Amino acid sequence: MWIIRWSLIVIVMLLILGFSLQNQDQRVIIRFGSYTTPEMPVYFALYISFALGVFVFLLISIYNLLQLKGEISRHRKENRKLREELDRLRNLTIEEEVEFTPPEADSIEKEDER
Repeated sequence: MWIIRWSLIVIVMLLILGFSLQNQDQRVIIRFGSYTTPEMPVYFALYISFALGVFVFLLISIYNLLQLKGEISRHRKENRKLREELDRLRNLTIEEEVEFTPPEADSIEKEDER
């Protein structure tokens, strides 16, 4: 598997190098709002835009990761509370009375009141 990965990396590097060498004489000026860049090679402008895209992707990924970790933490707390409740209910003796109203009975009582 590592051979395939390194082969793909080498192919991509060769493509990038070939693109850069073929576009050395191509120059562009980038205007963004009121900001204007000095004249630069096309490949350099593409590398900068790619790097900015990777950086934005990284920020969004970090935000999503933190959001998911918070959600996992909330689910673990809820799971722990439910397990504690389940253990408490399992340890009740038969003589102890537990008030339990099935969900169906609640809806029937409410319909009878109408």
